[in-house]
Amino acid sequence: MDDEAEFPVWLAEAAIGLAEGDVDTWLQMYADDAVHEFPFAAAGDVRQLEGKPQIRAYMAAMDGSVQFGTLDDITVRELGEDVMIEAEGHHFDAATGDPFDIRYLWIIERRDGLVTRLKDYMGPRRPAGGAA
Repeated sequence: MDDEAEFPVWLAEAAIGLAEGDVDTWLQMYADDAVHEFPFAAAGDVRQLEGKPQIRAYMAAMDGSVQFGTLDDITVRELGEDVMIEAEGHHFDAATGDPFDIRYLWIIERRDGLVTRLKDYMGPRRPAGGAA
């Protein structure tokens, strides 16, 4: 694994699209049969999305609650097409405009350049600039 790998261009482009409210740009990185998992989801919350239509619906619904922002403090580890990424997200509550931070760990499996499985481990929302 390469700890010094750069943030993948395909993921950077998808994240920029998401920050601009463009769910279709985010979806371009996924295979049609992709699975997006939330292993740390609370009881009763969505734990798994199967296929682009479910991922699209979930991300479109997020637009009413989260305005996605930037990522920093990024560590990338690559193994072939698969990648593990740690990052700090800086976002805004869509209703109030209040900033908040979330720590992410993404384990991403790819095939033919497209995401087939994304395990999305998210920490809790913290006030912007709060301790990790």
